Amino acid sequence: MISAAGLLLAVTAPLFAGDAATAVQAGGLALAMLVLVATGAAPEAYAAVLFFAGAALLGTAPPDTVFSGFHSGAFWLVLSGLVFGAAARHAGLADRLARGAAGAFGRSYPALIAGLVAAGVALAFLVPAAVGRVALLVPIALALADRAGYPTGHPGRTGLVLAAALGTFFPPFGILPANVPNMILTGAAETLYDHHFGYGDWLLLHFPVLGMVKAVLLVGLLVRLFPAPPPVAADAMAQTAPADPRALTRLAVILGATLALWATDWLHGLKPAWIGLAAAALILTPRLRLVPADFIRTGLPVGTLLFIAAMLSLGAVIAASGLGDAMGAVMIAIAGFEPGADAANVYKLGLISAVVGLLGSLHGTPAILAPLAERLVAATGLPLDTVLMTQVLGFSTALLPYQSPPVIVALGLSGIGQRAAARAMLALGLITPLLIWPLDLVWWTLLGRI
Repeated sequence: MISAAGLLLAVTAPLFAGDAATAVQAGGLALAMLVLVATGAAPEAYAAVLFFAGAALLGTAPPDTVFSGFHSGAFWLVLSGLVFGAAARHAGLADRLARGAAGAFGRSYPALIAGLVAAGVALAFLVPAAVGRVALLVPIALALADRAGYPTGHPGRTGLVLAAALGTFFPPFGILPANVPNMILTGAAETLYDHHFGYGDWLLLHFPVLGMVKAVLLVGLLVRLFPAPPPVAADAMAQTAPADPRALTRLAVILGATLALWATDWLHGLKPAWIGLAAAALILTPRLRLVPADFIRTGLPVGTLLFIAAMLSLGAVIAASGLGDAMGAVMIAIAGFEPGADAANVYKLGLISAVVGLLGSLHGTPAILAPLAERLVAATGLPLDTVLMTQVLGFSTALLPYQSPPVIVALGLSGIGQRAAARAMLALGLITPLLIWPLDLVWWTLLGRI
């Protein structure tokens, strides 16, 4: 019903909205797509195609903007990540790594959860793409679940997969190049205001609380939300067919080179998306036999890719239609900023960023809010750097899976439904403003940032 109302609003907007017609159309289409996905009323692919068709037919934005998600680097990182995950499973690399992880992370279920979260955070310092990290870690988590005796549908399996996915997505927002929204904000700040963020300054400001404290909180939530018995004894763990040593070697070399190039992008200047795409092309080479022969035809989740492209395009359409400016003006009016009340203003700015991310996507949040930064500086009296940094509080607080392409990829790789991921993300997202943000305010105050 709500989705139908959104479509009706988009179609009839020119009859009553006047100059604001395109903004109303963008809002109606966004409402229709997001409600369909969030409620599970329609497959992700259908919601994505509906958005593309509606925006193109109604002329909500130019075609280059409507379909901009397909030429976004983030889209091709997602595609590459899906190929990496398939290869890790097919070549037996995931199972090999899971055997080592079972010994390294301990023999208890909480230790396995903590180990996967820690591995995800550590990997974020080397791999500047959450999708790539998810594609590497989720197959390991699945193999680890098999070996621990947690079959499909078992809470333990869900907990391990979400530890790998959420652990390498949420805490690494405290690391500048680790997530796409960070880089979009950085690019917008440089383009609009000639303002540059330093790697060390970002790490000092965000990682102690948004990184380490949030990681500990995530471990506790996953253990509580998805309780499981201890893993089975080592001699009873699932046994898999021996891997082809030549395939394992080839894949290890490709992934090792990819990680090395990702970690040294400051040296060679190649974008992570194109490094990942080149590695995916090499993995898909038929003669190397690193993925099933019919993977592109039957194994590639096209629906997931379409939805991610739509989510990446949504932020651009919202900004181009004028809806972003209107949303910002309304939120500024509602927030009631008071110059001098710095802590309260920072908290309100974080809430604005979180709401924008909920209505659109995390990738679209900095694209929408960065152009409003000067107005927010005037309204709050805060420095430009602080106003821009508050966006991190918001877009690191996703409440539902549709907001995050890496989480969607993890669900596609693992077969876990959005309902389970939503439980964990809602719990983390609701606790974060109540616990993490106040700690952040204290930390920022100690650093002299507010």
